[in-house]
Amino acid sequence: MMDQIQVKRRAGRPTPEEAEQKRQNLILVALQEFARAGYRAASLRDIAEKAQISSRTLYNHYPDKLALFEACLEYSGRQIRPDVPYLEGDLHTRFVTYAVEMQRQLFAPTSLQIARLIYRECSDFDALRQIARLQFERHQLMPVVDILANEGMASDKCHDYATQFVVMAFGEWQRRLLFGGEPMTEEEMTTHAELVTTIFLNGIF
Repeated sequence: MMDQIQVKRRAGRPTPEEAEQKRQNLILVALQEFARAGYRAASLRDIAEKAQISSRTLYNHYPDKLALFEACLEYSGRQIRPDVPYLEGDLHTRFVTYAVEMQRQLFAPTSLQIARLIYRECSDFDALRQIARLQFERHQLMPVVDILANEGMASDKCHDYATQFVVMAFGEWQRRLLFGGEPMTEEEMTTHAELVTTIFLNGIF
Protein backbone atom coordinates (compact mmCIF):
# COMPACT_ATOMS: atom_id res chain seq x y z
CA MET A 1 0.00 0.00 0.00
CA MET A 2 2.80 2.37 0.97
CA ASP A 3 4.58 1.66 -2.35
CA GLN A 4 1.42 2.55 -4.24
CA ILE A 5 1.12 5.86 -2.39
CA GLN A 6 4.76 6.71 -3.15
CA VAL A 7 4.27 5.87 -6.82
CA LYS A 8 1.22 8.12 -6.99
CA ARG A 9 3.12 10.97 -5.36
CA ARG A 10 6.03 10.60 -7.75
CA ALA A 11 3.64 10.40 -10.69
CA GLY A 12 2.10 13.72 -9.66
CA ARG A 13 5.39 15.56 -9.65
CA PRO A 14 6.49 17.33 -12.84
CA THR A 15 9.56 16.04 -14.60
CA PRO A 16 12.58 18.38 -14.74
CA GLU A 17 11.65 19.18 -18.34
CA GLU A 18 8.06 20.02 -17.36
CA ALA A 19 9.25 22.16 -14.46
CA GLU A 20 11.61 24.08 -16.73
CA GLN A 21 8.84 24.56 -19.30
CA LYS A 22 6.56 25.98 -16.58
CA ARG A 23 9.32 28.29 -15.36
CA GLN A 24 9.97 29.53 -18.89
CA ASN A 25 6.25 30.08 -19.44
CA LEU A 26 6.15 32.11 -16.22
CA ILE A 27 8.99 34.31 -17.49
CA LEU A 28 7.27 34.85 -20.85
CA VAL A 29 3.98 35.75 -19.15
CA ALA A 30 5.79 38.09 -16.75
CA LEU A 31 7.64 39.77 -19.61
CA GLN A 32 4.36 40.46 -21.38
CA GLU A 33 2.74 41.74 -18.19
CA PHE A 34 5.64 44.04 -17.31
CA ALA A 35 5.64 45.34 -20.88
CA ARG A 36 1.86 45.89 -20.81
CA ALA A 37 1.34 47.33 -17.33
CA GLY A 38 4.76 48.67 -16.39
CA TYR A 39 6.85 47.66 -13.40
CA ARG A 40 4.90 49.62 -10.81
CA ALA A 41 1.45 48.42 -11.88
CA ALA A 42 2.33 44.81 -12.70
CA SER A 43 0.77 42.40 -10.20
CA LEU A 44 2.48 39.18 -9.15
CA ARG A 45 -0.93 37.68 -8.45
CA ASP A 46 -2.09 38.48 -11.98
CA ILE A 47 1.15 37.08 -13.42
CA ALA A 48 0.74 33.84 -11.46
CA GLU A 49 -2.87 33.52 -12.60
CA LYS A 50 -2.02 34.10 -16.27
CA ALA A 51 0.87 31.62 -16.02
CA GLN A 52 -1.56 29.11 -14.46
CA ILE A 53 0.48 28.59 -11.31
CA SER A 54 -0.20 29.40 -7.68
CA SER A 55 1.15 32.55 -6.06
CA ARG A 56 3.01 30.30 -3.64
CA THR A 57 4.82 28.58 -6.52
CA LEU A 58 5.77 31.95 -7.99
CA TYR A 59 7.18 33.16 -4.66
CA ASN A 60 9.11 29.91 -4.26
CA HIS A 61 11.03 30.84 -7.42
CA TYR A 62 11.07 34.64 -7.10
CA PRO A 63 10.64 36.18 -3.64
CA ASP A 64 9.56 39.59 -4.93
CA LYS A 65 8.72 41.58 -8.04
CA LEU A 66 12.28 42.83 -8.49
CA ALA A 67 13.68 39.29 -8.55
CA LEU A 68 11.12 38.29 -11.20
CA PHE A 69 11.87 41.38 -13.28
CA GLU A 70 15.59 40.61 -13.12
CA ALA A 71 14.91 37.06 -14.29
CA CYS A 72 12.85 38.47 -17.18
CA LEU A 73 15.68 40.75 -18.29
CA GLU A 74 18.20 37.93 -18.00
CA TYR A 75 16.00 35.67 -20.14
CA SER A 76 15.42 38.44 -22.68
CA GLY A 77 19.13 39.27 -22.79
CA ARG A 78 20.10 35.65 -23.44
CA GLN A 79 17.59 35.43 -26.26
CA ILE A 80 18.93 38.44 -28.16
CA ARG A 81 22.64 37.94 -27.50
CA PRO A 82 24.43 36.66 -30.62
CA ASP A 83 26.72 33.71 -30.01
CA VAL A 84 30.15 35.23 -30.64
CA PRO A 85 32.01 31.98 -31.47
CA TYR A 86 29.63 31.50 -34.40
CA LEU A 87 30.19 34.95 -35.86
CA GLU A 88 32.18 34.25 -38.99
CA GLY A 89 34.30 36.24 -41.42
CA ASP A 90 36.79 39.04 -40.98
CA LEU A 91 36.54 41.62 -38.20
CA HIS A 92 34.41 44.01 -40.25
CA THR A 93 31.95 41.25 -41.13
CA ARG A 94 31.70 40.05 -37.53
CA PHE A 95 30.90 43.55 -36.28
CA VAL A 96 28.28 44.10 -38.98
CA THR A 97 26.68 40.71 -38.26
CA TYR A 98 26.60 41.45 -34.55
CA ALA A 99 25.09 44.92 -34.99
CA VAL A 100 22.39 43.75 -37.41
CA GLU A 101 21.40 40.79 -35.25
CA MET A 102 21.19 42.91 -32.11
CA GLN A 103 19.13 45.60 -33.85
CA ARG A 104 16.79 42.97 -35.27
CA GLN A 105 16.14 41.61 -31.80
CA LEU A 106 15.92 45.01 -30.10
CA PHE A 107 13.24 46.15 -32.55
CA ALA A 108 11.04 43.17 -31.63
CA PRO A 109 7.78 44.40 -30.03
CA THR A 110 8.38 42.98 -26.54
CA SER A 111 11.99 44.24 -26.51
CA LEU A 112 10.78 47.73 -27.41
CA GLN A 113 8.12 47.65 -24.71
CA ILE A 114 10.60 46.55 -22.05
CA ALA A 115 13.10 49.21 -23.17
CA ARG A 116 10.41 51.90 -22.92
CA LEU A 117 9.51 50.60 -19.47
CA ILE A 118 13.13 50.90 -18.34
CA TYR A 119 13.49 54.42 -19.73
CA ARG A 120 10.19 55.44 -18.16
CA GLU A 121 10.54 53.94 -14.69
CA CYS A 122 14.27 53.75 -13.93
CA SER A 123 14.24 57.28 -12.54
CA ASP A 124 11.85 56.11 -9.81
CA PHE A 125 13.45 52.71 -9.18
CA ASP A 126 17.21 52.75 -8.82
CA ALA A 127 17.23 48.96 -8.49
CA LEU A 128 15.73 48.69 -11.98
CA ARG A 129 18.46 50.89 -13.38
CA GLN A 130 21.16 48.77 -11.78
CA ILE A 131 19.63 45.55 -13.14
CA ALA A 132 19.29 47.05 -16.62
CA ARG A 133 22.92 48.23 -16.53
CA LEU A 134 24.19 44.78 -15.57
CA GLN A 135 22.14 43.13 -18.31
CA PHE A 136 23.47 45.65 -20.83
CA GLU A 137 27.03 44.85 -19.78
CA ARG A 138 26.49 41.10 -19.90
CA HIS A 139 24.48 40.66 -23.07
CA GLN A 140 25.17 43.66 -25.30
CA LEU A 141 28.63 44.86 -24.32
CA MET A 142 30.54 41.69 -23.46
CA PRO A 143 30.10 40.06 -26.90
CA VAL A 144 31.90 43.08 -28.41
CA VAL A 145 34.58 42.88 -25.71
CA ASP A 146 35.08 39.22 -26.66
CA ILE A 147 35.42 40.07 -30.36
CA LEU A 148 38.05 42.71 -29.63
CA ALA A 149 39.92 40.48 -27.19
CA ASN A 150 39.97 37.65 -29.72
CA GLU A 151 41.40 40.10 -32.24
CA GLY A 152 44.31 40.78 -29.90
CA MET A 153 43.35 44.15 -28.43
CA ALA A 154 44.85 44.89 -25.00
CA SER A 155 42.42 43.91 -22.23
CA ASP A 156 42.56 47.35 -20.60
CA LYS A 157 41.18 48.91 -23.80
CA CYS A 158 38.52 46.37 -24.79
CA HIS A 159 35.74 47.61 -22.51
CA ASP A 160 36.04 51.28 -23.46
CA TYR A 161 36.21 50.58 -27.19
CA ALA A 162 33.35 48.08 -26.98
CA THR A 163 31.23 50.69 -25.24
CA GLN A 164 31.89 53.18 -28.02
CA PHE A 165 30.94 50.67 -30.70
CA VAL A 166 27.70 49.69 -28.97
CA VAL A 167 26.74 53.35 -28.50
CA MET A 168 27.31 53.96 -32.21
CA ALA A 169 25.67 50.73 -33.37
CA PHE A 170 22.47 51.19 -31.37
CA GLY A 171 22.23 54.97 -31.71
CA GLU A 172 19.54 54.87 -34.40
CA TRP A 173 17.54 52.27 -32.47
CA GLN A 174 17.68 54.50 -29.40
CA ARG A 175 16.68 57.58 -31.40
CA ARG A 176 13.59 55.86 -32.76
CA LEU A 177 12.78 54.44 -29.34
CA LEU A 178 12.86 57.87 -27.71
CA PHE A 179 11.45 60.07 -30.46
CA GLY A 180 9.26 57.68 -32.41
CA GLY A 181 9.56 56.11 -35.81
CA GLU A 182 9.05 52.80 -37.53
CA PRO A 183 11.41 49.92 -36.80
CA MET A 184 14.35 49.84 -39.17
CA THR A 185 14.05 47.62 -42.21
CA GLU A 186 16.59 44.88 -42.80
CA GLU A 187 18.25 47.04 -45.46
CA GLU A 188 18.43 50.03 -43.12
CA MET A 189 19.95 47.88 -40.35
CA THR A 190 22.62 46.55 -42.67
CA THR A 191 23.44 49.98 -44.13
CA HIS A 192 23.67 51.49 -40.66
CA ALA A 193 25.80 48.63 -39.34
CA GLU A 194 28.18 48.89 -42.32
CA LEU A 195 28.61 52.64 -41.82
CA VAL A 196 29.13 52.42 -38.07
CA THR A 197 31.59 49.54 -38.40
CA THR A 198 33.61 51.35 -41.06
CA ILE A 199 33.83 54.52 -38.97
CA PHE A 200 34.69 52.55 -35.83
CA LEU A 201 37.37 50.32 -37.29
CA ASN A 202 39.04 53.11 -39.27
CA GLY A 203 39.23 55.08 -36.06
CA ILE A 204 40.96 52.47 -33.92
CA PHE A 205 42.95 50.25 -36.31
